[in-house]
Amino acid sequence: MVETEQRKIMGVRFPNLYLYLVFLSALDVVLTRVILYFGGTEVNPLADWIIDQWGQMGMSIFKFGIVAFVIIICEYTARMDIRMAFRLALAGCLISAVPVIWSIGLVIHMIITFDPSAEPPPPLPPEGLSPMSMLSWMRLSVPC
Repeated sequence: MVETEQRKIMGVRFPNLYLYLVFLSALDVVLTRVILYFGGTEVNPLADWIIDQWGQMGMSIFKFGIVAFVIIICEYTARMDIRMAFRLALAGCLISAVPVIWSIGLVIHMIITFDPSAEPPPPLPPEGLSPMSMLSWMRLSVPC
C-alpha cells in the first residue's frame, strides 16, 4: 500500500524541459511570422501547406499540437522508462532549437543587409480629406 502511494506522481515529470519546449516552439512561430512578413519563405513543405490553407493561426495550432503530442508521448514513456522519457523530452527541446537558431540567423542577416532605398515610399493621401477621413484612408491603404 505504501509502495503504490510513493510511486504516485502529481503533475508532469519534466516541467522545466516542457517549459523550454513550449518556449522554443513559440519563438519558432514568432520568428517564422517575422520572416514571412518581410518576404521570406517557409522551407518546411508541410508547414507551408498549412499556412496556405489555414494561415498563421493554423500554423500555430499545428505547432502546439506537435508540442502537446511530444509531451504526451514523454509522459506515457516515463511510466515505463524514466530515462528514456527524459531523453525524448531533451531531444524535443534540441530539435525545436534548430529552426529557432536558423531563424535568428536569418533575421540578423535581414537586418544587416537591409536597404531602406529598396522600400517603396508610402502612398500619398488624396487631396481634401478631413482628419477622420484621413484615419480611414490610412487604415485601408497603409499595410501593417
